[in-house]
Amino acid sequence: MSEKLKIDKDYIDKHSDGWIKKVEQLYSQVEEALKNKPGVEYKTDQMMVMREELMEKYGVPSKKVPIFDLFIAKQLKATFKPIGLWVLGAKGRIDILTSKGSYTLVDTGDDDAHPNWKVFAPQNKAKGEAFNTDFIEKLVH
Repeated sequence: MSEKLKIDKDYIDKHSDGWIKKVEQLYSQVEEALKNKPGVEYKTDQMMVMREELMEKYGVPSKKVPIFDLFIAKQLKATFKPIGLWVLGAKGRIDILTSKGSYTLVDTGDDDAHPNWKVFAPQNKAKGEAFNTDFIEKLVH
């Protein structure tokens, strides 16, 4: 018999903190994928305010989640905007804004410790592809 999940203020607080860590780990993955590319710079000085319905319901204060701007040769190539943790059909959503269009990045993993990021292109919002080094390289060209 499975144990019933206890959703309370502590759970929501820890889960939202875990989302912020997961977002920061994703940004580190991007940095690692582009570490040998000349002229790459990153900025995380802008923040999104995380104020989701479950946080309000359980009295969890809003939190700040960094926005990730990716520059190559001083030109902005992509902005990663964390949209939300609790989204239908996924364990979080980040929008990737580029001059080519807006991509949707969602975590389809089984648990927070093992995210499985899938990216949906502007031309094909129905079929996702793996968010990996190949995609990151394609994104900045």
